[in-house]
Amino acid sequence: MSWNYMSKEAMTYYDSTGRAANWSNSMFSGLPTIMYYQPSNSNWFGSLSGKLQMQPANGSINPMVYFFIAMLSFFVLLKTLKVNTLISTIGAIAFAFTSYNAIIIAAGHMTKLIDLIFVPGVIAGILQVYRRRYALGALMTAVFLSFMIAAWHVQIIYYSAILFAAICIAFLVIAIKKGTINQYVKGTVIILITSIIAALPSFSGLRGTVGYSKNSTRGGTSELTINKTQHAEQTNGGLSKEYAFQWSNGIGETFCMLIPNLYGGQSGENIGPDSKFGEALTSIGVPEYQVEQMTARAPTYWGPQPFLSGPIYFGAIVCFLFVLSLLVIKSPLKWWLTGAGLLFAMLSWGKNFELLNYFLFDHLPFYNKFRTPTMALALTSIIFPMLGFWGLYYFMSGQYTKEVLLAKLKKAVFITGGITLAVILYSQFLMDFKGAGDAQMAQSYGEHANTLLKALRDDRQSMALKDGLRSLAFILVAAAALWAFAKEMVKKEIAIVALGLACIIDLWSVSHRYLTDDTYIDATTLEQEYFTPRPVDLEILKDKDPNYRVLDLSVNTFNDAKPSYFHKTIGGYHPAKLQIYQDLIETQISKLNGAVLDMLNTKYIITAGQKQGEAQAIPNPKALGNAWFISNIKYTKTADETVLSMNAPAINDPKQDSAQQAFKPAETAIIRDNNRTAIGKDAFVKDSTSRIVMTQYDLPELHYESNNNNDGFAVFSEIYYPENWKAYIDGKETPIYCVNYVLRGIKVPAGKHKIDFKYNDPVIKAGEQINTIGSILLTLLIVGTLVILFIQNKKGEVKQAEEADELR
Repeated sequence: MSWNYMSKEAMTYYDSTGRAANWSNSMFSGLPTIMYYQPSNSNWFGSLSGKLQMQPANGSINPMVYFFIAMLSFFVLLKTLKVNTLISTIGAIAFAFTSYNAIIIAAGHMTKLIDLIFVPGVIAGILQVYRRRYALGALMTAVFLSFMIAAWHVQIIYYSAILFAAICIAFLVIAIKKGTINQYVKGTVIILITSIIAALPSFSGLRGTVGYSKNSTRGGTSELTINKTQHAEQTNGGLSKEYAFQWSNGIGETFCMLIPNLYGGQSGENIGPDSKFGEALTSIGVPEYQVEQMTARAPTYWGPQPFLSGPIYFGAIVCFLFVLSLLVIKSPLKWWLTGAGLLFAMLSWGKNFELLNYFLFDHLPFYNKFRTPTMALALTSIIFPMLGFWGLYYFMSGQYTKEVLLAKLKKAVFITGGITLAVILYSQFLMDFKGAGDAQMAQSYGEHANTLLKALRDDRQSMALKDGLRSLAFILVAAAALWAFAKEMVKKEIAIVALGLACIIDLWSVSHRYLTDDTYIDATTLEQEYFTPRPVDLEILKDKDPNYRVLDLSVNTFNDAKPSYFHKTIGGYHPAKLQIYQDLIETQISKLNGAVLDMLNTKYIITAGQKQGEAQAIPNPKALGNAWFISNIKYTKTADETVLSMNAPAINDPKQDSAQQAFKPAETAIIRDNNRTAIGKDAFVKDSTSRIVMTQYDLPELHYESNNNNDGFAVFSEIYYPENWKAYIDGKETPIYCVNYVLRGIKVPAGKHKIDFKYNDPVIKAGEQINTIGSILLTLLIVGTLVILFIQNKKGEVKQAEEADELR
């Protein structure tokens, strides 16, 4: 839902004009929309991908569409590996129902999901190229990769590129050993050219992201040296390690791929009133309805991450098949894929494996732009079922004698079952089930803390044991099906179906814990709960002023985009804010600095109110409006001095500024010293007739009229951005200065004038042309490869290519 909230203003503008605004004031007082809403009719394949997802306009999500696309993508991959249709179908379903897919659907992280489910299709295309089915491989790579890039979850694409590179390197080694280096070079050139063509339709978004990055928390550099304890989101050219690695998998937590509730599942698990925790609550006199509420969202997760929506569970049978695949697959590609899977697991450990991850963070290009390394494990969750079901095909293919099959099966059971049993025993006898948040819970539980925490830890231990035994049982069921096949007691198809049903039951039952029936709501409820304004919102919306801001303190101000659906807000949610605005949040806005809120034209402040659910709006009569003339300029030498010069009492502080030293933005503008020569002076004359009024709010343009008897300097309550905004006085361009660390200011000559601000991003405009060219080239590539495939099929060249299969 966050995307719908943050995109509302820009989307409304596009729907009414057919043009992209490229800038929106709906959150964080204003920022470019390139990272969250950049409509493009020139990216034909991005539009096609959106249509394939069949999502309604109300912002709801139909999970079945994404499950189907995931199945299709993985089915194509397994068929590329020459796996039969029955096993490919079961493998496709297993991949779709991996718990991480369900978790991110429930969380609404749809671009992440889209990129993940297209990864198998891209791998299939690469494999086809190296199998010398160049036309088919180019076709598959182009289509799936273009859909991936159009969704543009940069971190998943980055991880995927590492996986694709590992596969290409694997085939290089294979080519060197086989003496087929010429064919390898040909295939690699085809993959590179195809990848470039696949990226071209999304060029404007890619280029715009790079341009925005250098001004954002993901790529910008803060000049501040003060307030380091709070200034944790950024370091030179990227994020700080503390912020980037906040969500790092514990090394032991990785075994959740085998035993989902090993670390307590999610942060709010429904364990029921009959749990130990529920019984303890009842024993201390907690009313029944409260026990039901507290056990429905029990804090069972006790791993090292701040909180968790659920574990990344691959499936016990999938893990078993993965181990079996290492014993039966003959292609050396299995070791490269296994190595890649291990690498992604180690990347997911983040700060818990500093030796590798801190080194990569400091030296690998662009790696310090990303956070939440736990998602790297999602790539391993593709590799495990890929090898597992490929291995199952090998096991069933008749390439081994009965004795060899039974020996390999026995070894796989001992390894997988042994690991599972070892983890169960370790959890029951050596784990303490104490979470980092337990101390805070102890404070809230008061005198009953010991009783309740012990009960909660007992439940955590019980959850680990139950899921451990559950996984062991599924492994044995799968092993039994394969044993019956190897002993020639059942037909191959029966064994596959039995194993497949067990695998699907295993995965879906875990995924259903996080994508529950309560996750689904009807359209009416969706509208009422997510898109209907509260009474306080309706009250504020009576103000017909087109451009003022709202500070909503009744929500998590800087991690909730919903208020931005109704208002232009001081807060919002986006993982890549403008760096200067993040600085201001940490140093001034978070302290409710009244002067800073005034200069941001904060006309209303929403507070929680005395009763839950009854937020109230408090007008701020000191809000300075859209623009004003100032009397003097204070020049500063450093960013620290600039920010400290803005110190003022909090807006809710009843104490007066008795020393008259607080920042007064209506009178004084704070500007860096390097602008002194261009501005020319530090004092200006303004009288009672001096005024600037906004005449039209029409993003990406803002229009004003000014009147002043003397030359003046005007400050605008709009966020400064060093690129693309231009200011005009009576049609003539004039420089924009960064004022008060985040605002815009211009010199205004005496008299009456029309002032215009216009946002024009030439990179996006040029990029749109490249998008169109890329869409045409990609269309030609698809048509061309289809023609080649038709001709090859007629001549029987496809069969010849299969005989030269590098995967065998």
